[in-house]
Amino acid sequence: MKILISFFTFLTVLLCSHSSHAHALWIESSSYGTLNQSHEVKVYYGEFATNERDQVDKWYSDVKDFSLMLHAPGQEPVKLQLTNQGDHFSGSFQPTAAGTYLLSIVKAPKDLGGKTKYEFSSLVPVIVGKSATLDYKNVKSPLQIELLGAANAKKGQRIQAKITSFGKAVPQAKVSVFSTTGWGKEFVADEHGILTFDAIWAGPYVLEASTFAETAGEHEGKAYASTWQGSTTFITVK
Repeated sequence: MKILISFFTFLTVLLCSHSSHAHALWIESSSYGTLNQSHEVKVYYGEFATNERDQVDKWYSDVKDFSLMLHAPGQEPVKLQLTNQGDHFSGSFQPTAAGTYLLSIVKAPKDLGGKTKYEFSSLVPVIVGKSATLDYKNVKSPLQIELLGAANAKKGQRIQAKITSFGKAVPQAKVSVFSTTGWGKEFVADEHGILTFDAIWAGPYVLEASTFAETAGEHEGKAYASTWQGSTTFITVK
């Protein structure tokens, strides 16, 4: 009986310690912007596929204290000012030159999940002007998803993305793809970190790559035995 109780306790602790990373942090924004016109950006935390968007005051630990950075062509990154809208943050920027603008977040909450250090990140491109390709060279996050080709995907089209860490491919990365229809599926990237899937539904999608490693260290004065990273990107299929 003691063995059974101990095993049950272990499972409970394990599930609780990983519950926060069942959620994701993601940026929503139109893939295309217009010169000299305000471009809206929103940031959510929750479950995209089930339309679960947590109230900001319920976000895990201090995730709400993230910084949203704008990487404009040929310029140093700047922090965007955001407004708490209850279940998300909103902000905007005005593109003044053609090219690829990148919106990025990297946030490691101060609190551990048991003995696990979490890190949430998101990277979303916005194309301004006639550029047909996406340029990610200005951002190299610990984990990020880079859409390959154009951002104007169409229903039925095959979409590809590359999973990278500090500019290097992440082979066999696990990536979950979610649609607002409630559809979701987990994929595994190939040996070059390339994910391929068919956009069978029209509408918004969130892609989430995740990694887990038994890597020990110290974070905010607390020792951890493992690390979890979750990184998202957003795309709208026409």
